[in-house]
Amino acid sequence: MSKLLSLLRKQPLTLIVRLPENSVEMAKAAEEGGAHAAVLSFDPDQKDKKDLISIIRSLKIPVGIKLEGAIGDNGLNGFIKLGIDFIDFPLTGAQKEIFKSAGIGRILALGPDYSAFDLTRLSEKPVDGVDAAIILKEEWEKALTVGDLQQYITIAMSTTLPVIVPTQKSIRASEVPIIWDAGAKGIMIGGNVTGRTATSIKAVTKEFRSMAEKILK
Repeated sequence: MSKLLSLLRKQPLTLIVRLPENSVEMAKAAEEGGAHAAVLSFDPDQKDKKDLISIIRSLKIPVGIKLEGAIGDNGLNGFIKLGIDFIDFPLTGAQKEIFKSAGIGRILALGPDYSAFDLTRLSEKPVDGVDAAIILKEEWEKALTVGDLQQYITIAMSTTLPVIVPTQKSIRASEVPIIWDAGAKGIMIGGNVTGRTATSIKAVTKEFRSMAEKILK
């Protein structure tokens, strides 16, 4: 079983850091700040996997891939051999190779154009979690709204799968309990929140982890 999936099932809220760059220094900063898991970006056209290998070997926490573009069976098997724990991929254009893959966690990312029909069929798909990446691009980095929370609640109530909320909006650490109240089992913080230096990533991750730890206290 994917280590991330195990965390999502066992913990009140799992903290995931999406690195702004595939950097060992940034990855270590996220882990030292208290991240439960890290996410790297990967373009299938990128042939050199040395950065990925270095990061995976440097961390004790599970590492996943945010997939950009198409990938075949060979690519998926290569990720599994590298030690990638999970893959986050878009609902639109999702390939059947991903659904067939074994030995890796599958996080299905909704988009801004998701529909009620998509929600009703989530449990029918061989996936392990949902990435609620539903914010329109022109709304990115703006303050979290009641409307955003209502959408997260609707998604969480529509599936038994764990829901991960990414910080497409400028979510503050103090808003972590609100995200949890909306039904999220995970929060994925990115560069718009963490900043783009190892120092800021470690500091902000620590703030979010502290708030996550307080949820059931």
